[in-house]
Amino acid sequence: MADNLNNRLYEFKAPSYKYWKKQGMAYYADEEMEYLTNELLCISEIEIKKYADACLELYGMYERAAQHVIDNNLWEELGIPENAIEIIRYSWANKDLYPHLYGRFDLAGIIDERPVKLIEFNADTATVMPETALIQYEQLKAAKIKGSSQYSQLYDTLGKRFFEIKKLYPNKDHTILLSDLGHEEDRLNLDVLTKAAGYGGFQTQQSLLEEVVFSPEDGIFIQTGQDDYTRFDFWFKLVPWEFIAYEEPGLMDILTQIVTKDLAVILNPAYTMIFQSKAIMKILWDLYPNHHLLLKTTFSPNDFKYEPYVQKVIFGREGENIKVFGADAQQLEANDGDFGNYPSVYQSFIELPADADGDIYQAGIYFTTKAASLSFRRRDGLIIDEDSEFIGHYVL
Repeated sequence: MADNLNNRLYEFKAPSYKYWKKQGMAYYADEEMEYLTNELLCISEIEIKKYADACLELYGMYERAAQHVIDNNLWEELGIPENAIEIIRYSWANKDLYPHLYGRFDLAGIIDERPVKLIEFNADTATVMPETALIQYEQLKAAKIKGSSQYSQLYDTLGKRFFEIKKLYPNKDHTILLSDLGHEEDRLNLDVLTKAAGYGGFQTQQSLLEEVVFSPEDGIFIQTGQDDYTRFDFWFKLVPWEFIAYEEPGLMDILTQIVTKDLAVILNPAYTMIFQSKAIMKILWDLYPNHHLLLKTTFSPNDFKYEPYVQKVIFGREGENIKVFGADAQQLEANDGDFGNYPSVYQSFIELPADADGDIYQAGIYFTTKAASLSFRRRDGLIIDEDSEFIGHYVL
């Protein structure tokens, strides 16, 4: 390795649990989770630019790949069910009115002086937002590193993105309902988006998905009294499109009618399901073979004779249902999970940057219309998953 990552780590006195509780971040500071570190990783401005440039190029490639999928009806290859096709086609054909709000690129390279490579793109319901927007900033303040800064513009870029979306609809009420499934981590991520929507000029309200009323004739509501309902012209869902399509087909049909009748704007738009499917990385490899930002991705492990590779389910999350195989096709590491019913893609294995203890580091770059914020996750082993640590950064 050209650069020992340990030389980049700055150890500091971490804020106390009491401090994080006061900030509303006690969930992340739970000692049993061992999630927050007392270290920050040093990054240079040049390295930030390399990450940002890679994300901008990759997003353009994703857009062209999505058009290829739609033009060639590659729905089955991407695992997209028939009930999602109409709303995806409609939102893509009208994407000027249905802009992509945000996503997160997960990347290898740069900090070990190796070329940047795409691991995957969390395009629909990416999390790790409170850590990226709030926690690492508080850590930087606690570290008191003279002359340091941070590449963390998530609130600013999301606020501007919401404002741009608001301007697209001068004749709609700028009210947005933001919903999740009720997990504490989801709520904390939703809080970030709610605050950003407020910066963008929206009147905001949060609810659980189960509390939302969906009408194919009238739009999206929540009940506020026995016979009283509040209607929203915009809805953000921290609920994956594939979950709705597969698990709630009736709701998927209603949402299709709501969108195609222009009764409400749903964020992120339905076409992000194309981006979210990891099978899109096989399409990218077909369209851009041997591209310097890509890892070879196919539909068969037989394409990796004498090469290490990773098996990923196309709609997996948090490192679940991932298997890593060596050059001899022997399994090196595997995670179980809840997504094993989905088909798999097979991707070239790449060594993530590692420190002297063998812990691996994966960069996460939030993307709106451009790269917005950076943070890292760290893990012993070969798979970044829900047991990973969050590690912030500082720029010198």
